[in-house]
Amino acid sequence: MAKAFAAAALLTLAQPGIAEQETAGDASFLSSLEGRFSGNGTLQNAGGSSRSLKCRFNGDQEGARLSLDGSCSTAAIFSATIRIELRHDPKTGRYAGTFRESTGTVANLSGQRQGQRLTLAFNETAESVRPNPPATLTISRQQDGVALTLRGSQLGQGQTLDLSLREN
Repeated sequence: MAKAFAAAALLTLAQPGIAEQETAGDASFLSSLEGRFSGNGTLQNAGGSSRSLKCRFNGDQEGARLSLDGSCSTAAIFSATIRIELRHDPKTGRYAGTFRESTGTVANLSGQRQGQRLTLAFNETAESVRPNPPATLTISRQQDGVALTLRGSQLGQGQTLDLSLREN
């Protein structure tokens, strides 16, 4: 019995701890967002009108930091740049950062990852040109790319963004 207990204790000590596994998973998740991505999506306004988008993003990961720089355009000459900056805190397992869009949206981001999905609270700052109610930004790593989704917390207010990007 004592030998079995000692063997179990050694196996437990030899295996990485849960916190170490999560940190390795977060580093792997962040590095999976590094590279070039392009694809299509839609932007729907609170009034119900929508626009089809073509987007390109570059992901740059360094340690616990990630930046996603992108541009989206429509056939009607609308164009906007987007910059998402994130940092992971391995002590808390949380992510925090900012979202900036060239037409005036500025938001603070905070949240956590579950598997291949990062769910972030999206709270526009006083710096935003047309502040909207709080929203949720989801960044999901998929087999061949990335999905970005922005959903407002109040139905009929704010904008909804759905992008499906493939790795180039």
